[in-house]
Amino acid sequence: MSPIKEIQDITIIGLGNVAWQYSNAMQGLGLNVRCISSRGEIKEEDLKSDLIIIAVSDKAIEEVADKLRINNSILVHTSGSMDMEILKARAENYGVFYPLQTLSKGNDIDFSLIPLCIEASNQEARQRLNTLASKLTPMVYDINSEQRKQLHIAAVFACNFTNHLLGIAKEELDKKNIPFNILFPLIDQTIEKAKLNNPFDVQTGPAIRNDDQVMEIHKSSLEDDEREIYELISEKIKKKDK
Repeated sequence: MSPIKEIQDITIIGLGNVAWQYSNAMQGLGLNVRCISSRGEIKEEDLKSDLIIIAVSDKAIEEVADKLRINNSILVHTSGSMDMEILKARAENYGVFYPLQTLSKGNDIDFSLIPLCIEASNQEARQRLNTLASKLTPMVYDINSEQRKQLHIAAVFACNFTNHLLGIAKEELDKKNIPFNILFPLIDQTIEKAKLNNPFDVQTGPAIRNDDQVMEIHKSSLEDDEREIYELISEKIKKKDK
């Protein structure tokens, strides 16, 4: 049996956050990487790479895929929530190459600290994707589409919702000219405790204590949207404790 050909030549379709980070990381491995816009003409020459990565918003994946005519290349998308099978009609070898991290352009990150979730339509494509992923990070997971959807839901709670709540916390501090970094030790300790325990088991604060007097004081100082969030989460904390 001949050895599996490693991925050396890569085309990334998209110019956003994920595309930028993948391009930097893969070029750092010495791979030949080209990034092209999803909005312009996609030339046949760009589709002769070993791997073609569609790194665009979820709603644009199928639209971009419809432009492609793939022969021997592996075609993947990078979405946490879209099924692998949306690429089935466009390529024989297809899959998913999903980085579980919040990524931004211009923010250099250590890719070896990012879990990479892969899925593929066949064993050879899986092996080739796994080999590439393992060069980027030791944290490589075979995650199917149903698992990845659930993972993405969890990631939204852990990252996106948490980030929004931190934004509200900063706005509340700004009202009294208190620096945001005063919360950093508390934020760090909260995350560390959550990593080492079931987060529900180490919950603190007025809601878990059923301290209605303190909560009423807090709510009286909040505007409508923030008060609604405060009340909803406080009630959820109370119910979880029962």
